[in-house]
Amino acid sequence: MNIFEANHACKKMNGKMLIKDVSIHIAKGEKMAITGKNGSGKSSLLKLIGGIYRETEGQVKRAQVKIGYVPELFPENIRFTVSEYLRLLGNMSSHTDPKWLKRMEDYTEGFAISEFLHTPLKKCSKGTKQKVGIIQVLLQNPDLFLLDEPLTGLDDKSKKELLNTLHSLDRDQTIIFTAHDPLLIEGLANRVLTIESGRIVSDVATTKKEKERTIKAKIPRKEMMGEIPSVRHKWVEEDIVEITVSARESDRVLIMLLERKCSVLELIEKR
Repeated sequence: MNIFEANHACKKMNGKMLIKDVSIHIAKGEKMAITGKNGSGKSSLLKLIGGIYRETEGQVKRAQVKIGYVPELFPENIRFTVSEYLRLLGNMSSHTDPKWLKRMEDYTEGFAISEFLHTPLKKCSKGTKQKVGIIQVLLQNPDLFLLDEPLTGLDDKSKKELLNTLHSLDRDQTIIFTAHDPLLIEGLANRVLTIESGRIVSDVATTKKEKERTIKAKIPRKEMMGEIPSVRHKWVEEDIVEITVSARESDRVLIMLLERKCSVLELIEKR
């Protein structure tokens, strides 16, 4: 299933051609990086894919999917505190999920902004605002993630937290992001698009994938899995869970399991 198709699409704004003669198909579940120099049209293409920009020439088809968008620059002068903003947007988009508040707490802890929950957003640093933008999209749990330079302003720990969180999403969720930093490109993308002067000049599939490990463990309480962020898991028995995690994060997860009196039954390196 394609979530986006463009045939000779162009976008002109204020007399300037931002996107020129773009033809592309994006399949459900793809993890695609859009690269290029500043001003090359990366953000414009991202907005075209999401429907924020409408084509002025050519043909475009967009699937009816739930979209989460993180802009490169967070809106200024928002009067809400961090907590008020996340609660409002999280409640609006995840009102049918009884665990959304716990998810919000996990994300704010994982991205190390718990101490800023009662700080007005307009007084937060660029990095904190970027984390809030990322968290509000994660709370939406969309079908399509559109991330415009999501690592801008993030510290190294938060960059790794974002990569691990994106890895833990459902395989069918599509992620399209612009980036300069090789961390996301090499660690997440299975397709890399390069754009110059509004035109696609390279479209390459990559088979490089971060190694993963599977941990099978006996858990005293199912609720404990909510305390271990950034992993994929499935229950194989009532009290036995199978956790999939990146190889470089497996030691951290093992320590968290042992600290919670869980029994590790098996550790397998996935190929």
